[in-house]
Amino acid sequence: MKSWSEFYEDRVQLSTQWGHHRIFAPNAYKVVRQMQTVPVLHTEAIHLATWFPLCWARTDDGPVLVALRSLLPDGQGFTSESRKSSASLPMVFQAYPIAVPSEDDIAAQVIAVDRVIADQPTDVGAPLIADTGKLSRAALTRAGTALTIGRLLPATLRLTRAIDEAGLLEPWPLKFPVPGAPDIVFDDLMVIAASRLDRGATFRLVEQHGPTAGLFIAAQRISLFQIGKLLNSAKIVIANRLRAEKAARA
Repeated sequence: MKSWSEFYEDRVQLSTQWGHHRIFAPNAYKVVRQMQTVPVLHTEAIHLATWFPLCWARTDDGPVLVALRSLLPDGQGFTSESRKSSASLPMVFQAYPIAVPSEDDIAAQVIAVDRVIADQPTDVGAPLIADTGKLSRAALTRAGTALTIGRLLPATLRLTRAIDEAGLLEPWPLKFPVPGAPDIVFDDLMVIAASRLDRGATFRLVEQHGPTAGLFIAAQRISLFQIGKLLNSAKIVIANRLRAEKAARA
C-alpha cells in the first residue's frame, strides 16, 4: 500500500517544456485500473461506501484511510458495477495524473503531474497546456480536483490520528479460502472497533472534528458490508481461470 507521500511514480512540476504532453481518461492509466487499496478523504466516505469497504492500511507514515477496491491483484476481481462506473473512482483518481499538491505547493501555486504513460488510451486525449500557454480545460478540471484534495487532506490526516490515538482501531485480518487456489489474505488492514466506540468517544471526535466525523464513522462501519461483493467477484474470476486452465490441459 502506498501512502499519500508515495502515491506517484514520477511526480514533477508542470512546465511549458513538456506541457504538450497529453492526458487521457483516468482508466487509460494502469495504476487507476489495478490499484487495490487507494488513499481517500474521509469526506468521500458516504459516497464510496456504496462501492467499497473503507478501512485503514498500515504504512511507514502510519495508518492511511483507504478504499479496498479488489481482493485480487493485477486489475482483477473488481465488481462489474465499479468497473463500469466512473462515479466509483476515488477523487485522487479523478484528478490523475495531476498530483495532489502539498501545503507548500498550494502556497506557491505549483501544479505537479505524475509523468507516466497512458498504456490504454481510448481517445486522443487533451494537452496539459493549450496553445494559449494556459492549462487546457481537461487539465484545469483535474487540477481543481487535486487542489480540493490538497486542502481537505490535512483534516483527514488529523481525524485518522485522533481515531488511532484514541485506541479505536483494531486489526481487520481477511482470509478467504478459495477451492483450487491460494487463500485470499490481507493482514495489514484496520477498522474502527465497534466495541470501543461508545457514545463518549464518538462525541469527542465530533466535538473536535465536526459533524462530518460522525457521518464518516457511520459510513465506514456500513461500508464493510461491501466485502461480500468483492469476495463474490474474486471467486468468479478464480473459477473462470481454473476452468480455462482445466480446458487447456484437456
